[in-house]
Amino acid sequence: MSDQITEAQLKTMSPHQIVQAQEEGRLDALLGRPVHDIPAEGQLTEDHLKHMTPHEIVAAQEAGRLDQLLDGTE
Repeated sequence: MSDQITEAQLKTMSPHQIVQAQEEGRLDALLGRPVHDIPAEGQLTEDHLKHMTPHEIVAAQEAGRLDQLLDGTE
């Protein structure tokens, strides 16, 4: 879910794109923050949520990837 931005990619991005990438947690590696591997497919767990940005959580909910967690059937 969070493809990390490289330094080369960062140099080509607009300020708006940089802010969006930061909100999505895609600059974590460049900023020296821990990078958590969130699977790109399937249902997510409460543990995954602990390592996700608000943007990632909303996107996962919209994609139906939190259905089991929200239904209590995790």
